[in-house]
Amino acid sequence: MKLVKNYLYNLSYQVLLIVLPIITTPYITRIFSSNDLGIYGFYNSIVTYFLLLAGLGVANYGTRMISQNRKQISSTFWSIYQLQFLSSLFSILFYMIAIIGFPQMQHPVAFLLTINLISRGLDISWLFQGLEDFRRITVRNMTVKLLGVISIFLFIKSETDLYLYVFLLAFFEFLGQLSMWLPARNYIGRFHFDWKNTKRHLKPVILLFLPQIAISLYATLNRTMLGALSSTQDVGIYDQALKIVNIALTLVTSLGSVMLPRVSNLLADGDREAVNRLLEMAFKAYNLIVFPLIAGMLLINSDFVSFFLGDDFQAARYGIAIMVFRIFFIAWTNITGIQILIPHNKNREFMISTTIPAFISVGLNLMLIPSLGYIGAAIVSVFTEFLVWAFQIFFTREYLKDLSILSTMIKIMISSILMYGVVSGFQLLIRFSPTVNVIVDAIVGGIAYALFILLLKVIDLKEIKESLGKKYSNV
Repeated sequence: MKLVKNYLYNLSYQVLLIVLPIITTPYITRIFSSNDLGIYGFYNSIVTYFLLLAGLGVANYGTRMISQNRKQISSTFWSIYQLQFLSSLFSILFYMIAIIGFPQMQHPVAFLLTINLISRGLDISWLFQGLEDFRRITVRNMTVKLLGVISIFLFIKSETDLYLYVFLLAFFEFLGQLSMWLPARNYIGRFHFDWKNTKRHLKPVILLFLPQIAISLYATLNRTMLGALSSTQDVGIYDQALKIVNIALTLVTSLGSVMLPRVSNLLADGDREAVNRLLEMAFKAYNLIVFPLIAGMLLINSDFVSFFLGDDFQAARYGIAIMVFRIFFIAWTNITGIQILIPHNKNREFMISTTIPAFISVGLNLMLIPSLGYIGAAIVSVFTEFLVWAFQIFFTREYLKDLSILSTMIKIMISSILMYGVVSGFQLLIRFSPTVNVIVDAIVGGIAYALFILLLKVIDLKEIKESLGKKYSNV
């Protein structure tokens, strides 16, 4: 039940992450031009590399170690956090050197984003994830996000407010990280320095840090290279397309952060059968969302962009039509990488699966961006995620063969294809305004998909009723 409760906490936050951009993006894209938001996206992509150094791969490693050492929380926390604190100081120092040394970095947006580096140094969400205390994380994140959104509507009124907009985004992120230290005192006690204990964490943290560098290369480098090789306008269009795809992704990946500490804890207890049951559940849950999500986004893409984004961002529909396929690959690697390779201490395999695709993506971006702009960046992003997926499927093949996932996935794919056909036929017969089209298509598609899922017996209603009956009979 704790796993379900944590998932619901995390899911509620992920739903908020979906709802808030839906509220703010139409407002922001009608105040700022694609060039304005492209400037922010360009410098934000640069600071991401320094954020990576500040984090040093501590998040996943810290979550795993806290979940495995719950009787020694204080000593485990401080020995790991000392690495994060030192790496954050180095990151801020290197960022200041970059600003001083490169004239193009001497921009107000670049200076404001220094706040994000300070925030990363304060980030201890991995402590609460390791303790499976998702309530605190959820309440904090939801409160800070809501305050941030309210401040945007209160203070952002014209295109001259770009710097204020960047400051508000950075400040509320800082406020959120700072707020976690008060409840953390109950677990971590007073600060104590123990370099000998800290050093033993250095090697495994760096092994997880290298894949983070690789992931950042292919996840962020597209925007940096777009700004350098194409234009900030292309960055703005690509950013908005990516944002919409990432909104959809939050529906899929919310289970990952909940599963990591639980799988790590079960492996420490040697309960492999329970781990396999959890992984089968994860694959089924992901597939049930992923396939209809891809089909649905392709169906409503044009209408959605028409009313959701301003006139300056209408070209984003082409980027969305390409990048929507990232959802499948990222969903699966969220399981194969985060829920299988990392809990099984397969850090080397995780590093290889992300590093090689990252270097390939650099070469492909150099080839495609100058001629295709944001379209080239979108193509490279999908191909890179495919390569990561292929590597991780290979490295996890011994674990996957013990899981029953293929037959259910085929039924879900068939249901999604049939749903796509039904909605496509409906679109040929009846059309309204773009906003109404999206709502109606979503309803028709949702009903059709649910019917096909039940007809193909992907979900057993009888089994669900029996489970609920057992649950309430025990209350």
